[in-house]
Amino acid sequence: MSVLRISCAISMIIALVFVYSYDWVFMSLATISCCFGVLLFRIDNINAKSIATLILAMSLFEFTSFNYLIPLESDTLPMIWLGTIVYGVQFTLFLSTCLLLLLRVRLTKHFFNQVPHVAPTYAEGLIAFSLFLTAILMALMLIENLLRNVVDLGFNYDFFSVLTKLTIIYDSYEIIAYTLRAILCALLISMLFVVEIDTSKLQEPAEIGS
Repeated sequence: MSVLRISCAISMIIALVFVYSYDWVFMSLATISCCFGVLLFRIDNINAKSIATLILAMSLFEFTSFNYLIPLESDTLPMIWLGTIVYGVQFTLFLSTCLLLLLRVRLTKHFFNQVPHVAPTYAEGLIAFSLFLTAILMALMLIENLLRNVVDLGFNYDFFSVLTKLTIIYDSYEIIAYTLRAILCALLISMLFVVEIDTSKLQEPAEIGS
């Protein structure tokens, strides 16, 4: 419970910082820093190392793509296509990272069968869940963007003009996205204290009953 309290407290602090800054670059750099911290202090732990490496790869791809490759604003590309690219790439990135985390133990044992002590951790399920929620958020943003800019596809403006004001998800996007990223960072930081699940405690009742 102490680790859970620490994670909750850290996530609240990071969430406040992210929401106050409203800067996705800072958010990405903070995630990258948390990953490097885990890799530095837990370099001898294959589970912490593999989880941090996956999140680091995701964060570096995100930072590079949206800082150098994919524009977040464009004077020439219609918003329906720009939004589809931005939210579509993010949806694919977060969902694929979530699936890789869920399959981490199986994939690590399959490709690195000589590596010992590969086991589930306290954090990875919650990290995968936060990434899954982020992927859902991106999917909703993608759908809302398509509906809001459907007139760019040539549909009748008089009929679809009401959809141009659809910003339900957009209005709360940043605070939700930053909060989910803060939770992810807090869970990464929690791995500095506890990584593996203590399965011996789960076996005690069975041993007593036998």
